[in-house]
Amino acid sequence: MTIAVLPERNALPDAMRRPMLILGWPAAAAVVVLGVLLYRGSTASAFDRWALEASGGAIPYPSQQWLLAQIVDFAGEPVGAGLLVSASIAICLVLGHRRSALLAILGPGLSVAVTTLLKPVAGRTINGPHLSFPSGHTAVVTAMALVFAFVLADRIGLGPRAGTAAVLYAAATAGAVEAWAQFGMVVHYPSDTFGGFCVALAVVPAVAAGIDRVTRRGGTPA
Repeated sequence: MTIAVLPERNALPDAMRRPMLILGWPAAAAVVVLGVLLYRGSTASAFDRWALEASGGAIPYPSQQWLLAQIVDFAGEPVGAGLLVSASIAICLVLGHRRSALLAILGPGLSVAVTTLLKPVAGRTINGPHLSFPSGHTAVVTAMALVFAFVLADRIGLGPRAGTAAVLYAAATAGAVEAWAQFGMVVHYPSDTFGGFCVALAVVPAVAAGIDRVTRRGGTPA
C-alpha cells in the first residue's frame, strides 16, 4: 500500500516570492532614511502633523475611541501578541502549513527585535525619554498580518500580481489600524508607525524565504 506524501507548503508562496523579496529592499531603505532624518528628534515632523490632523487628531480621553484604541494597542503588547502568535500557530498547523507556523513565531519576533535594536540607534523620543522610532507595536501587528496573508493567498492560489496586492493590502490595513491607535494615543509619531510597518515588510518575507531554504536543506519536501 502506497501512502501519498503531500508536499510541504512554503512559508513564502512561490507565486509572490520574487516581488515580496524585492519590496523588502525599499522597505529596509525607508527605515534607514527615516532613521537618519529623525535622528535624535523629539518633536513631530511636518508629515507627522499632517497625518495626525488627517486622521482626526489625538484621541480624546475618556471616549469610546480611546477604548477601541486600547483594544487595538493590546494586539501589539506582549500578552496580546503572544495570544495572536499562539492562535496563528494552531491555525497554520491545522491547515498543514508547518513552515508558516514557524514563521508565525520568527516573523513577528524578529521584527520586534529589529525595532528594539534600532530605537536607541535612532534616538528619537516622545513624551520625555521614551524611545519611539520605529514602532514595535506596528511592526508586530503588520508581521502577523503578513503571515496570515501568505497562508490565505497560498490556499486560494493567487498569482504573483493578485497575491502580492492582496498581501500588501492586508499588511497595510493591519498596520494602519495599529498606527491609528499608536499616534492617536500619542505614544508614537505617525512616522514611527510607518517605520515599524517597513521593518515588518523587510523582515518577514526574508525570514519566510530563509525558513523555506533551511527546511529544504534539512530534508523537508519542497
